[in-house]
Amino acid sequence: MLKALMIIGIVLGSIILLAVIAILTILFVPFRYRIGGSNKETLTAYFLLTFLLSIVRIKVYYKEKMGWASLRLFGIKIFDKEIPELIEFVENLSDKFSKKKKDTDEEGVKKDNTEAAEAKAETIPEEETVEYELTEEEFEKYLNEPDEFDDMNAIEKNISFLSSLKEFVLNIKKKWYNFKEFVNEKLKQWEKTKKIIKFYWKVIHYPSFKPTLILFKDIMLKVIKHVFPRKWRMKIVYGDEDPYITGKVHSYICMARGYFNREIDFTPVWDESKFEIDGYVGGRVQIIVFLSVGFKLLTNKHLRRMILLIRRGGKTRG
Repeated sequence: MLKALMIIGIVLGSIILLAVIAILTILFVPFRYRIGGSNKETLTAYFLLTFLLSIVRIKVYYKEKMGWASLRLFGIKIFDKEIPELIEFVENLSDKFSKKKKDTDEEGVKKDNTEAAEAKAETIPEEETVEYELTEEEFEKYLNEPDEFDDMNAIEKNISFLSSLKEFVLNIKKKWYNFKEFVNEKLKQWEKTKKIIKFYWKVIHYPSFKPTLILFKDIMLKVIKHVFPRKWRMKIVYGDEDPYITGKVHSYICMARGYFNREIDFTPVWDESKFEIDGYVGGRVQIIVFLSVGFKLLTNKHLRRMILLIRRGGKTRG
């Protein structure tokens, strides 16, 4: 009996120990990612996520209107399937960029055509236009035409005048009513706006507002520093018909090299419009970092106070 209990205890202890080791491994061993692509000959893009010496390997890939995802565990393919949503997303994105470029080119062509037409109009002499003059017979006929108002009798004239006056008064009354409605609506909107401004003014001057901003700033900087790529490889070929724009882009690339302390292979092209990019960025993330960030957010008293204040204010304004 004791041996059986001992064996059960050893098995349970081993299971618990393995579970603890697995949890600690997931928390502290970093996930390594790589994002890359190229548009030299065909558009290709990929996202690679590996864990624990590539024991777990997830890859999402796009090439030549084909997109798929794969999962490998210990080098064994678990699944490999196409992703139609990825294909649709990339095609829509490329269509938007191509449409934008096409619209820009059409605007340039229209502008050139307009300038050419204006220049042509300036060179063509204007023709003298002859104004049409009424003859004496046409002028007398125009003066002798009967007037509808003169043909009316006194009663019809009075009715016509009263109906016109009535329409004028009703029109003014309608406009005044619309104006009052417009003013009342704007006053209601202003009252709501005043309440919102007053509430957020109170939020900004709340004692916990500044510590909460400092907390978010520190957390944001920590997360960005943690997920920021550590490996780079970038080759860019860029050219524009305007050499000034090409030189300007070249200066920005040089500044990026110094700021990020990364080597970027940039090749300028001065006589044609061209844009090619080939490379990748890679880094790593740890689950424990995000858990620590979440724990800081949950245990911060200033953040809890701000959330309670905003929720109460929302109920009051609602």
